[in-house]
Amino acid sequence: MVRKKSVIGCEICYGDGYIVEKKGQYANARVCNCVLQCTDCNSSGLVLTKNKAGYIHTKACETCGTVRRNVKLYNMAGIPAKFSHVLQVDAGFDPSNNESQQRALKYAKEEFVKKYPTKLGFLLMGASGLGKTHLTIGTISELTLKYGVKCMFQDFFDLLTELKKAYSLGTPEIEVLNPLIDTEVLAIDELGKGKSNDWELNILDQLISKRYNASKTTLITTNFISSDYTKDHMVEDYEILDLRVGKRITSRLHEMCEFIHLRGIDRRRVRRNV
Repeated sequence: MVRKKSVIGCEICYGDGYIVEKKGQYANARVCNCVLQCTDCNSSGLVLTKNKAGYIHTKACETCGTVRRNVKLYNMAGIPAKFSHVLQVDAGFDPSNNESQQRALKYAKEEFVKKYPTKLGFLLMGASGLGKTHLTIGTISELTLKYGVKCMFQDFFDLLTELKKAYSLGTPEIEVLNPLIDTEVLAIDELGKGKSNDWELNILDQLISKRYNASKTTLITTNFISSDYTKDHMVEDYEILDLRVGKRITSRLHEMCEFIHLRGIDRRRVRRNV
């Protein structure tokens, strides 16, 4: 009698094999019961196999192993709990008739996620409330859960706070930076936020330079505008990114990222006024 192969996906997880919830300050994914009941690996996630030399070793279950791995990657990414519902690029992102948001969504979905791996990331710049962080988190959520790509999300101001804490404890700053340097895709939120003193710029320069030299993919959101973009598109009333982080860093970001300027009305204010 041939044993029926397990099938991952059910009504509870909508066929995905995982469920994402809020857990403290982060979004947290867990494998669904349909995965935990996999009979192909007796619910362990591992199966025994024999190599060409005749040695027996374990490998990930072909039925449920990918889901288990991707759930771990998602939980390692550090996605804020507020965005636990944003599991793919276009989830909850409504560009409506906003041309700049449509361009950003199309680039993230069609030119980045679908063509990954690619070394060219994207930098979303513009005012608050236009969905820059939402779109970026949707991108790394989809990369982890669907494609198994190692990603990390890092708020720039939180990184500085963490580094200051490490310094007070005598921990080398490189120990804090290494996971951000090594990850396949790094999303830096709110670039340029803070005082932009020499120490902060040195930290940012280390991070960007090491990822640049290692050809790592980086995603950026910022409320500041690149100086060359202001000249070409007659953008006014914005602080300049080059002045916040320095021309050297901005120059490297131009080589590492597609720059996209989002325009429009702050959606948070619109919701409050309804």
